[in-house]
Amino acid sequence: QRPEIRCSISVPSAETVCCCVRSDLFHREYNYVNISMKWTDAQRYCREKHTDLATFDSMDDILKLNRPSLVTPYTWIGLWDDPRAWKEGTLNDDNSWKWSSTGKSLTGFSNWAKNQPNFYKALEKCAMIDTSGRWFDSFCSHKKSFVAEDLNRSQSKAY
Repeated sequence: QRPEIRCSISVPSAETVCCCVRSDLFHREYNYVNISMKWTDAQRYCREKHTDLATFDSMDDILKLNRPSLVTPYTWIGLWDDPRAWKEGTLNDDNSWKWSSTGKSLTGFSNWAKNQPNFYKALEKCAMIDTSGRWFDSFCSHKKSFVAEDLNRSQSKAY
């Protein structure tokens, strides 16, 4: 599970006490896994051995990637297109793309390559990243290496 802001409220007598742990106290580390797998197999592997497939909230996250030379030009990331989220009359829009780690829609930051996602034959439902950090949609059944993310705790601070 991805860390979220967690708060507990207790009311001893007339005072309210709130204790919050901020999600930015967690930092991401990315690891390339040089094993070719289908997207769902890569997701399962990452959830067993890491936190999940990679999630990117900003260009800074993408810039953290140190791509080794033996990795293929395209690698899976944790973004997938959920057909249940398609709006009536459209097959695909930005809000139907969700992050594997949270299940939340892609909002705000995105880094799609030009003319992407193109949703070829209504079957490209998984996302990959190229060597420049641009995203492309692809068939989930293709085998590719992938980027795993690990969320690590920084020193926690309670409020």
